[in-house]
Amino acid sequence: MISLSKLSTPLFIAGGLATIAYAGTCLALYNYQTSLIFRPLPFLVRNPAETGLAYEDVWISLAHHPASPTAKLHGWWMPNPNSNRTLLLCHGNYGNVSYNVNRCHFYHSLGFSVLSFDYRGYGLSPSEPPSEQKAYEDAEAALRYLTVNQQIAPGTITVLGHSLGGAIAINLATQHPELNSLIVECSFTSMKDAVHAKKIYQIFPVEQLLNHAFDSLSKVQNLKVPVLYVHGDQDTDVPSAFSQQLFEASPAQKQLWLVSGAGHNNLTTDFKAAYTETATAFLSQLDTVAEPSEAHKLSNTVSRLSNT
Repeated sequence: MISLSKLSTPLFIAGGLATIAYAGTCLALYNYQTSLIFRPLPFLVRNPAETGLAYEDVWISLAHHPASPTAKLHGWWMPNPNSNRTLLLCHGNYGNVSYNVNRCHFYHSLGFSVLSFDYRGYGLSPSEPPSEQKAYEDAEAALRYLTVNQQIAPGTITVLGHSLGGAIAINLATQHPELNSLIVECSFTSMKDAVHAKKIYQIFPVEQLLNHAFDSLSKVQNLKVPVLYVHGDQDTDVPSAFSQQLFEASPAQKQLWLVSGAGHNNLTTDFKAAYTETATAFLSQLDTVAEPSEAHKLSNTVSRLSNT
């Protein structure tokens, strides 16, 4: 017979190695989480002119920048002469402004002048490691550019965020109830929830490892601006259930549009006509509805688009 001690020794060694490997993975996730959350690219691969959209490069001052008071974010300003609406676009975690040219063109076609900008660490903006707090500050600087440099009234500005940019847009909108509206595309309730949604990370102590909270769920409860949540029900990157939860937690004047068959990145391309109709209707009711009770009645809606 094989003695118990002879069996326990290799099991003990295997268990020890597994523990070391697990702890090492946790440490790596903690140390490298910024590069997993933020995926910036430094080079611009295209520009709005390639889609027939006139634009100008703009440089957005970062107030009280600790390293250099002259540090500036890079952005694209795409004016729409026939518009009295302005869109501040907060893009997602990957690439830079040049990876969002089609998105910019779509919103311009809705009748917006558009400002799209890069957070620090992205594109031509200062090459610092990005972070949650820096992204919030960068969005604040972009809004300040619109209201101060472009002299645009806050009541005509819509803030839009896609994916990670949705969390940044939500944070900005909660700080500025004077804004016209908020549109959140394919975003999440919190970074913790977004990580838990990935099966590969479910065995790790995410709460203890994360230092970028992006806790949108707690923030939307303080929203004062009308909000439209848009999410594809076939989104495999960010589950559409997150937008449902954000919608439910938001106060009055809200709308949720769940798009049948849409994924994470094709709303403004494959579903252009339906998106145009939904966004136009949402924005139009903000212009025409005067009584708060009526606004509440019209805006607190959930819609689903069937593409069959």
